[in-house]
Amino acid sequence: MYRELPPITESVAELKQRLQQEHHGRKKPRLQMLYLLASGQATTRQDVAQLLGVSRNTVGRWLGSYETGGLPALLELYVPAGKAPSLSPDVLANLQQALKQPHGFGSYHELRDWVEHTHGVSVKYKTLYTIVRKRFKTKLKVARPSHTKKP
Repeated sequence: MYRELPPITESVAELKQRLQQEHHGRKKPRLQMLYLLASGQATTRQDVAQLLGVSRNTVGRWLGSYETGGLPALLELYVPAGKAPSLSPDVLANLQQALKQPHGFGSYHELRDWVEHTHGVSVKYKTLYTIVRKRFKTKLKVARPSHTKKP
């Protein structure tokens, strides 16, 4: 059941230099693992796992990817694609231009009607609110109503 550690082809100096230059939080422990093994500070998966504060199975998975593809395979990270945007890029561009106009929109319902009328796309109120506030970092350009008796 015990598997031998793969031979580490990079030198200790090279690994130390890469480790000092690496700023990515998920890549650094992987380089630390190789450095610990190459420098002799750790001799088993269990030792490395204890020093890095990760599971020995994680260390085994990292060593497996290093064994099959070397350092590039070890440092390759899986990033899920995420949800596709609900509006196409051209609709978003037109929406951003419309928000820059001086007359603005009175409400998000009015903005929603404009998107549906000009682009034929039905969008939820919350989606438009999130796009305007988070993505474009702007607000609707309509002043709040004031009282008639106010000077």
